Amino acid sequence: MLIADDSRIVRASIVQHLKDRFDIREVTDGEAAWQAILLDSSIRVVISDLTMPKVDGFELLNRVRSSKVQRIRELPIVIISGEEETAERERAAGMGATDFIRKGVGAAELLARMEVLVRLSTTREALAESQASLESTRTVDTDTELLNPPFFDKQVEKLISFARRNLSDVAVICVRVELSVPKSESWEGETDQRLKLVGRALAASIRLEDLGTRTDRFEFCVATPSSGLSGVLRFAARLRKVLENVEAAGPGVEVWTCIGLATLSEELRRSAEELRALAQKRAAQAQQNRSRRIILGTSDGASPGSIDPKPEEGSMDINLALALIRAGRAAEVVPHLPRLLEQVAPLLKLVRQQKELKATPAEGGLHDDVQGVPR
Repeated sequence: MLIADDSRIVRASIVQHLKDRFDIREVTDGEAAWQAILLDSSIRVVISDLTMPKVDGFELLNRVRSSKVQRIRELPIVIISGEEETAERERAAGMGATDFIRKGVGAAELLARMEVLVRLSTTREALAESQASLESTRTVDTDTELLNPPFFDKQVEKLISFARRNLSDVAVICVRVELSVPKSESWEGETDQRLKLVGRALAASIRLEDLGTRTDRFEFCVATPSSGLSGVLRFAARLRKVLENVEAAGPGVEVWTCIGLATLSEELRRSAEELRALAQKRAAQAQQNRSRRIILGTSDGASPGSIDPKPEEGSMDINLALALIRAGRAAEVVPHLPRLLEQVAPLLKLVRQQKELKATPAEGGLHDDVQGVPR
């Protein structure tokens, strides 16, 4: 319990009544009381005079009730006042004072009131902790109907585990959105409401086997099992089309999307969190460069349309290279040719060995003319 009053006599009188039941802290001005409230979370009730040096009781009350911290904002504040101070009491009541006590109040009355307020404060704190615990365990964001990020990562880990066992792939698509809201018609909080609509549009557009989450105010991520890069690119393009639809954020609001894509096949050792972080990094790059391209691993650190001279280690494998070539993006494969040759070297060596043996099919070897390999 905190007592704020510049009168030593008043403080001593209150302490005398309460010291056997409560731990009490005393300060002589409103500024000291405010600092104590900020730093000491064990304070359950504040008893304050209205007339104090530095910061008076009214300003202290205003700071407490306007605090962004729930513990502070809901703190019971009891005002010490005289019988003749009717106007001051009404003003304090309007600012959110919890209760009032008269100077020279009796011990029994004061003790009974403080016990009620301490129980109230303790109950509120327990309720807040319970609500926080409930929020942390909730798996779905009710505003967007998407998964919360921790549960999203947990489910993506399951996709990754399945993909490793079955030699398949997982892709994470990160979409950063920008809204164009008409200034003349906007209202406070409109942007957040529009973003919720975007999130719901995204949730409605993904399949049952896909996972979606909102990772930032303007950012969304989708994880999907992948059978090839070309399919993932088509999926990402479809998400862009859905979100940039004229109705995705409501009438009159344009949506601009910047997309980054990361796949497990780029580096099999990546965790769900690392895969998501990489997709987020690429989406941020697309936004910074104002790019309409979907940024892949081969474009890390490069401008849209350029070739990265120092590709990320492990950023290209045969499947990704073939998909890029089929998509008409062979130029992006060129910087990775030395590493790709290392990957296929054992296969080429086997082909040469079989050709040298000139074995017949009856002998269990390959024919001299191996299909698809020139003499």
